[in-house]
Amino acid sequence: MAFPSIAAVADGYKVFAVIDASGTYSKMAQEITLARVVQAGVIPMDTAAVASELQRTWNRPDAAEWAEVYTKVFPAYQLLIESYAKAQDVVKNGEQLDSQR
Repeated sequence: MAFPSIAAVADGYKVFAVIDASGTYSKMAQEITLARVVQAGVIPMDTAAVASELQRTWNRPDAAEWAEVYTKVFPAYQLLIESYAKAQDVVKNGEQLDSQR
């Protein structure tokens, strides 16, 4: 990741590096490389940030497909989706919240 990123910045490009998608042999190597590329002008991101920027909004026809992608990449995201869906059902059906029962 470091060499192509730094070279692209030197060539005048605005460079984003997806840090958690770049393999390394140790946490220390990752931290040193991250510091190095940031000093060179690279903008660090993670997979969630990339997906969010590509998606841009949940107010879109393919929102369910995006939700499925998130649950594949981040398994715990399924809990958030289920919680949101339940909250929407509560509002729509006039149900009492679990905390008020």
